Amino acid sequence: MRRIFGPAVEKAMPVMLKVAFGSIGVLFVSALPLIYSDKRFGDGWGHAEAMAFMFQRATVILMWLVLVALVVTVIWFVAYMVINSRTQNRKPQLESQQVIQSIADYKEPNPIDEEKLKPYFKASFKGMGQNINHFPDLIRELEHIRKGSATDVGRAAYMIYNSSHMTKKPQTFARWMRAFFEILDVPVPKDMSQNKYEPTKEIRDRLYFLK
Repeated sequence: MRRIFGPAVEKAMPVMLKVAFGSIGVLFVSALPLIYSDKRFGDGWGHAEAMAFMFQRATVILMWLVLVALVVTVIWFVAYMVINSRTQNRKPQLESQQVIQSIADYKEPNPIDEEKLKPYFKASFKGMGQNINHFPDLIRELEHIRKGSATDVGRAAYMIYNSSHMTKKPQTFARWMRAFFEILDVPVPKDMSQNKYEPTKEIRDRLYFLK
């Protein structure tokens, strides 16, 4: 209530003051013709009865103007409180809806298609001939890398493409990028220039077995 009432007072006070000062101005503009039209005013400003009538009429007009100003201010104040209350109550709902929508839009990527990825590597990389089988290590690291940026996935593709462990290498890096991203179930980037995906130290350290 305090969060609603405080700002409402701050907003209402300038309006109330403007209405009050405006009422005083209207008072003098509207009171003079009324006072002047009365016959008693013909005796002049100095006549006691004329002065008393002037103040009496001015007091009545001022009371009406102040009453109107208060009614307008109260109506404006109540309207502001209602609108502000609805706005404050709606914000958490909108934020929660956005969070729910973001969760709904998130799609868990499919598992890496290992069977499609295996043919791109030499048998020795997969443990044949008494060699260490690094393929499970590669899958584990790619699972981590694909949770990051598409650029990092491209850097991993760069390391594989330029390693000595790759076989059946596509004729162009762009073709390999397209196939690699589809295998990892990651959206294919528009820019597939090889020079954009020079591996960082972090990617090199993760995929050290490709050196």
